[in-house]
Amino acid sequence: MNQASTNHSSFAPGLLPWQSYGLAFVVGVFGIRFPVPALVGLFVLWLADRTLRGPDCRLPLLVFICCAAFGCGYGFQRTPELPSAIPDWMEARTPVEVRGVVDGVEPRFGDRLRLTLRDAVCLIDGGEEALPGKVALSLRHPDYRPVPGQSVETFLRVVPVRGFGNPGLWDYGWYWQRQGVFWRAWPAGRGALKALKWGDPPENFLRSVKRGLRARVARLVPDTQGGAMVLALTTGDKSRLDAATMEATQSAGLAHTLALSGLHVGFVAALGLALAWLAGRTYPPLLLIVPRPKLAVILAAPLVLTYAWLGQPSASLVRATVMFGFWGFLLLQGRGRVLMDGLFFALLAIVFASPMSLFDLSLQMSVTAVAGIGLMLPHFRSLFSPGGSWFRRLFARAAGVLAVSLCANIALMPLVSWYFGSLSPNILLNLVWLPVLGMAVMPLGLLGMGLASFGWAEPLAGLCLGMAAWATDGLLALLDWTAGSGLTPVYAVLRPLWPEMFGCAVLLAATAAVLRSPRRVPMPLAGLGLALLVAPHLWVMGADSRDAVRLSMLDVGLGQSLVVSLPGGRRWLVDGGGGSSHFDLGEAVVAPSLTHGRPPRINGVFMTHPDVDHSHGLPFVLDRLDVGPFYTNSMLPRGATGERLRTVLARQHREPVGLHAGDVVRLDGRTVLEVLHPARDFATGRANERSLVLRLVRDDVSLALLPGDVEGRGIDALLSGGADMRARVLVLPHHGSRSSFSPEFYAGVSPEVVLCSDGYLNRYGFPDADVVDAVGVPVWSTAIHGRVDVEWDGSGTRSIRTHYP
Repeated sequence: MNQASTNHSSFAPGLLPWQSYGLAFVVGVFGIRFPVPALVGLFVLWLADRTLRGPDCRLPLLVFICCAAFGCGYGFQRTPELPSAIPDWMEARTPVEVRGVVDGVEPRFGDRLRLTLRDAVCLIDGGEEALPGKVALSLRHPDYRPVPGQSVETFLRVVPVRGFGNPGLWDYGWYWQRQGVFWRAWPAGRGALKALKWGDPPENFLRSVKRGLRARVARLVPDTQGGAMVLALTTGDKSRLDAATMEATQSAGLAHTLALSGLHVGFVAALGLALAWLAGRTYPPLLLIVPRPKLAVILAAPLVLTYAWLGQPSASLVRATVMFGFWGFLLLQGRGRVLMDGLFFALLAIVFASPMSLFDLSLQMSVTAVAGIGLMLPHFRSLFSPGGSWFRRLFARAAGVLAVSLCANIALMPLVSWYFGSLSPNILLNLVWLPVLGMAVMPLGLLGMGLASFGWAEPLAGLCLGMAAWATDGLLALLDWTAGSGLTPVYAVLRPLWPEMFGCAVLLAATAAVLRSPRRVPMPLAGLGLALLVAPHLWVMGADSRDAVRLSMLDVGLGQSLVVSLPGGRRWLVDGGGGSSHFDLGEAVVAPSLTHGRPPRINGVFMTHPDVDHSHGLPFVLDRLDVGPFYTNSMLPRGATGERLRTVLARQHREPVGLHAGDVVRLDGRTVLEVLHPARDFATGRANERSLVLRLVRDDVSLALLPGDVEGRGIDALLSGGADMRARVLVLPHHGSRSSFSPEFYAGVSPEVVLCSDGYLNRYGFPDADVVDAVGVPVWSTAIHGRVDVEWDGSGTRSIRTHYP
């Protein structure tokens, strides 16, 4: 079989019956978390199969249903169950001594380490209490790196895994649960990191070799971000990468190049193809015995297996290796349809071995990207020919790289939009970035790592690793230049609702079918896809046209972010949640909540005060979304958050609007936010005391009081000033802290309902028990209920909806 015929047969015109049934099984597994979308997906799959197959080849609906039911039952049987009860000492937030065994080690960017512990035992009052499941332990700037199988003992603060309870967002709790991790832990106290007691590393020759190789590479690579990238690409160790590098690559749509996955396995497999070409040039008769495609598989297999072993191994890398294994097996058998058949074999094997991996973003993106390439690339490849002059050949190769990237990006668009709420249309960077990584950085890095295993070859190893780092530093410099020139824009987009994602997939499949057979247009399929795309927008438009006002308290943990929604789709944000140098709640929760099913646009933003737990998420929101005026208490944050915010404001030529008591901000013709505090002459430098205290009023009816983190002096000023604070809903000031405790204040507001934004089992014990008792009305807390929505209809009737019961 020659190269041309092999390539042509690598793409499938349609699905075989076993593949359709396999997809029904996958849909069934998906149904353990999302039953309604799964039912719709099963119907879409059956209709697509019925539409695209001939009358004599259609598959029975009953078999689809049976395959889906089997997948659902199998998925439920393999789902880890969370413990039903939480220990009393954990609810009391008491740090305990924990003993366990390291099960996994994951280096994270910013010199962080994430460990998973198994067989964890807590020492309580002289006794022992075993924790079911695993424990995820996060360490910052560790001075020692353990290995799996090593015991550990230290004092930890342990809490159950729990996500941010907001509908339509990434579920962090489920992310941990599906891995069998039921608890999260952090070292308790300032000296806890040094107090970690490690047992002796287990005797394991292969693990010692891998650990030694990683240490040698870490010692030999230059201390630059390019060197950090080489270390990450060769060993999977991202600990030397800083937040700026991660943000730059993510903004440019290149973050996938740092996550060891199918792309990197492809680079390594390409080395096997290069070796096969070199062997054929050196000894042509060899190709008569073993054709070049099969020789490439034989030579690439040990390289891929070694690379997968060295790269931690991460789950995505293992799955990519499995896919390569199936593709290689089919090529060795001389089979056609290699790409799609291998993809389906690998997907079913992975999901059957580990059903929970179906919910892993990396697997979803890998499968979607490969399927998009398989369906669309043949049509792009017909537009250019690799023959002719050297210029035409060079153009054809560049166009091929661009076409592969374009096909993958088109297929991934719904997933990327849903998970990240943004699109980075910087495909042209792949023309430079991917060839340099695949043809220079990866070969030099892997060669350097191999040479580093021999003491006498360390100088040569250092040279190879240094050259790889030099190339990656050049890529990063190019990235900085393009970003500084505005050539790598990132656009916030509407995050699609799940019917829209199905609709997009159906329309892509229908388009592929039309391109394959222009005379046969699958009208039922195209009509269904169009309906799935349009119906959610009609539903949102209907919901936004209702005469209702809604106050939404997002679950941002120990921080605060509120959304005021008015008829006509008008929305106003009050505070943006918190975060840290490596986690931004504006990016993870606030912006995704605002763009879920709605355009990335809000009418204005209020920052009650500059404390990080209220302001850290705002730079991202102001930068990515179309935002109206930005109101503050005339103070801006300090530190890294303040620097980010000032940078965004300067780039947009935006001036914050300072508010004081007596100001009124009109939200629409019937609704205003009244500013009750601080007065212009209120003298204090404490940000909490100067928090904006806002009252939401519609048609002269006071609906809610939003007091930020105002404390004792600010509350006294409100009481002494005689301001009318009455409101039907009160958001507890300062998350229910005792520093804001004031029965007189609660009586002055006289609320019917109280809301409180807190982290689950937060270390401060918010809300304070005395505060809860003093308000005298029901308290709805994000720590218990997740996101809380309070809505008033046109007649003023109030309803409350929560994410958790």
